[in-house]
Amino acid sequence: MSTAPQTSSPGLSGTLADLLRQRAGDDPTAVAMLVDGASRLVDGAGRLVHGGDELTYDGWDRRSNAVARGLVDRGVEHSDRVLLLFDNARWTDYAVSYLAVHKAGATAVPVGTRFAGPELAGVVRHSGASAIVCPPDLAPGDLGLGVDMPWVSSPAALAEGHEDAFVQVPVGPDDLADILYSSGTTGAPKGVAVSHASIAFHDPPPDEEPDGGRATLVHAFPVGTNAAQEVLRVPLRRPDRTVVVMAVFDPERFCALVAEHGVRRIQLVPAMAQLIVASGAAGRHDLSSVERVVLSSAPLPPGLVPLVAQAFPNAAVWNTYALTEGGTARTLLVDAMARPGSVGLGVGGTEVRVVDEQGADRPAGETGEVWLRRPGAPRRHYYRDPDATAATFVGDWLRTGDLGYLDADGYLYLVDRKKDVIVTGGLNVTSLEVEDVLRQHPAVDDVAVFGVAHAVLGQDVGAAVVLRSEVSPRALMAFARQHLAEYKTPHHIFVVDALPLTASGKVLKRELRDRFGEGSPAGTGGEGDHDGDGPVGARTPTEGAIVAIFEEVLDRRPIGVDDDFFDYGGHSLAAAQIVARVNQTFAIELPVTAVFDAATVAELAAMVEAALAPAGEQAG
Repeated sequence: MSTAPQTSSPGLSGTLADLLRQRAGDDPTAVAMLVDGASRLVDGAGRLVHGGDELTYDGWDRRSNAVARGLVDRGVEHSDRVLLLFDNARWTDYAVSYLAVHKAGATAVPVGTRFAGPELAGVVRHSGASAIVCPPDLAPGDLGLGVDMPWVSSPAALAEGHEDAFVQVPVGPDDLADILYSSGTTGAPKGVAVSHASIAFHDPPPDEEPDGGRATLVHAFPVGTNAAQEVLRVPLRRPDRTVVVMAVFDPERFCALVAEHGVRRIQLVPAMAQLIVASGAAGRHDLSSVERVVLSSAPLPPGLVPLVAQAFPNAAVWNTYALTEGGTARTLLVDAMARPGSVGLGVGGTEVRVVDEQGADRPAGETGEVWLRRPGAPRRHYYRDPDATAATFVGDWLRTGDLGYLDADGYLYLVDRKKDVIVTGGLNVTSLEVEDVLRQHPAVDDVAVFGVAHAVLGQDVGAAVVLRSEVSPRALMAFARQHLAEYKTPHHIFVVDALPLTASGKVLKRELRDRFGEGSPAGTGGEGDHDGDGPVGARTPTEGAIVAIFEEVLDRRPIGVDDDFFDYGGHSLAAAQIVARVNQTFAIELPVTAVFDAATVAELAAMVEAALAPAGEQAG
């Protein structure tokens, strides 16, 4: 069993609303958070989403009071579930709405725009949400729920006509504060139920003491993730912290913000750290203020640690391991350079076990399933899923489903993820969910989905398909994209004659991972390979400019105008960078989905030229 010494004395405090009221009283004009004004985000209709908003403690408190009163006036009652659908560009509105739900005595169900279509409908149905709060342009249409559609309103509409005096519908420590949805080991997203007591039970990391003046934290964690929820609460728990939110992550802009604000401590998922290193942005900005880089949310390639240390020369690199289900039960390695591959010791009394299939402890150095617990911490569970809760929680122990081992000093090392869950850029993708979608295509006879190695994301989604009729991998990708978020869309599709099976008829995904797990130069399984004549060069100035952007962002040369974005390691973070740079270069406003709809240089150039054409020519 492994645990680090207790570093603080956590305990139950008041609600988040109480904390906000205290901060507003102590320092009402201090800026708790702001959205980076340079993080431009365009919605699906090509409209510019406003950025640059800031929120003081007093504004946060008063605005959330008014929205809370609007929720109650609309009929929201104690313990009702209210779904919050926001992107990071509207982070201040999200923060206001989140506190308003708590003040109304209801349960917040935060989801980012990665939830869409059937997946969003599933969350609404499973949570039993009675209301959806979101910006008008993100309002979902008829979700085909088969039940009454929740009413939908914006925070501004809810606040209109309501006073902003403090309000708090009474809640108890065991009442649900949040339900956080993330895909687990089954096809449907699981909702992790988080009580007010669980949120209040908090301890700071080691040596986290007030350091005088206000300090800034920069982040781009998507709304609805556990990491984003923790960052949202930072300025409530720390009166000397301001959070700067990026609408989309871009390594160049991130490093510029760190330099501009003299940021001392940053937290990144490994995919973001990899992009910073690969882009060279660290060399173009003064990052000497950074004292600590915390890497979290996904397996950390040991080879990345020295590169991060080089990018941030004055910083210690920390590595941490935690799960949404575990709450404050987590591990931490305060010097990732000292023990490459380790995620450290238990923090704040967290206990770690590595067990065999019978639940018996494994000796040091031998692999087994990782179990975590935090004695005294309120337990979390899966909302409306007692079977999954029973399978995952054994007493106060969390069965993580991850494989690892403890060394002789009690340090934890992870050797594999949950068997069939793909972790891409820190987000979980369930293979069963993707398989169910691909099987709906009339040309697909059978399919198996698995993780493919990716230099930036850690893993990308791959699929081996058995076809009953001819269809291109690109067409299958487009079909999947209609039903799945982009990070769940398979970007590596391999056509096979048959899937490998066990004697009992189960698919041997291990064989597929061994065969295809390193991916291929063409993410579509070979469709984008050149025929020996080399890539097709740019034929117009527009194509030439976009080729240069593709090559810089994807760090691949040469790239031809007919080469597919996904064939060269493309992913959602890179797509956002490409669109941002295309928009800046041509002074246009393409939506962030442009690269998904026009994945080759030639297709994207045609989209750009259409956007540049006079209105009459576009209509014609």
